[in-house]
This record gives sequence, structure tokens and C-alpha cells, in this order.
Amino acid sequence: MITTKYTISPTHTGPVEANVFLGGARGYYNPIAKKAEMITLLPGSHLSKYIFNNGWVPDNIAYLIREGFIEEKTNIYEVIKPICGSPSGTAAFAQGQEGPSSPNGYKLWKFANGQTIEEAGERPNK
Repeated sequence: MITTKYTISPTHTGPVEANVFLGGARGYYNPIAKKAEMITLLPGSHLSKYIFNNGWVPDNIAYLIREGFIEEKTNIYEVIKPICGSPSGTAAFAQGQEGPSSPNGYKLWKFANGQTIEEAGERPNK
């Protein structure tokens, strides 16, 4: 049996306040978390329905719908329970983009003051 490794995963984060934003998505950015868990997409976040027909995004969407973490609406997917991933992975997931031109989440997620994670100097050193 082949096990799929999901890029965006369910998380059981306790109550946290959104501190980063990207379109209709609200997230909690934790710079000291593992890279794959740095952004938690919070309930009520809206994710793009524009996704490619291959790659990891459609597989993640199907899995998270089955598990009750997101719900399909008319023009969006809505986060019902917290899910997490890397800054770039969650940006791709929220915007429906993937592949060679995937977005750089450090340059897209913004704090309430309008600065990106990178502009604010909050990007962890590599």
C-alpha cells in the first residue's frame, strides 16, 4: 500500500489569533515551528478553488474534505478545522498555485501592518 504524504496537514493547534493574512486566508505564523508547520490556516479562512488537475493540491483538498477539515462552497473552500504547512505550501494552497512557479510564502503572507514575513525580518535563517 502506498501512503500519500500530504503537504498541508490537519493540526490540533489550540486557540490562536491570526497574525498573518493572504487574501481570504487567515493564518498563525510561528517562526520557531518546524518549517512544515510554520503557518496554521485558521477556521473561517477561504481558499481558492482554482487548482491544477495534478500534483499535490488536489490530493490534499480531497483528503481534507474527507476528514472534515475543509468544506467545499460555491466559489471557495472554507477551512473548518485548523490545518498547517510551510509558508510557501500554505500560500500555494490558499491561492491554488503549485509547480515550478510556486509562490514564495515569505513574500506573500502579510502581518496586519502590511509587511510581509520577509520585509518584517521574521523569516528564519536557512
